[in-house]
Amino acid sequence: MRGIKAVIPVAVLLGLGYACGYVPHNLWEKTWRYAMGFGVDPYLVAAVVWVESGYCTGAVGKAGELGLGQFMPGTWKRVTGAPLEWRAHPDWALWATAKHLRELWEATRDWRLALAAYNAGLGAVRAGRIPASTRRYVEKVLSTYWHWVRRVQPVRGER
Repeated sequence: MRGIKAVIPVAVLLGLGYACGYVPHNLWEKTWRYAMGFGVDPYLVAAVVWVESGYCTGAVGKAGELGLGQFMPGTWKRVTGAPLEWRAHPDWALWATAKHLRELWEATRDWRLALAAYNAGLGAVRAGRIPASTRRYVEKVLSTYWHWVRRVQPVRGER
């Protein structure tokens, strides 16, 4: 996670007081819908959100990241064009996370590089300057992804 340090009251004011540390059913449905709409694996979007925020809608990072997708202000504006405070809104954050991952995949044609770009920025990835912390981030997202995918796949012989 990108150093989450607080849960902001904006989430409470907006009526978004979801519990943190698990994926509420309603947020999973939204994750699925937005991911599928952008042609991204829903489990990958969920893994990114989990690593970024633990599905805490009001998560705030040390460098100004906010919400489920932990968007920086400039990235949020570029991806959504929406007001910055909407980063705390689950619908907008999940939609933007799926959209941004799709855009990064289109730019890199490689999911590992797309995840690295989500964390460190596309410029850093294109310049070949992927920090060790970003490499760890990519592995953490993929580990979470594979953990969830394995849990939902039937065991051989089960029906």
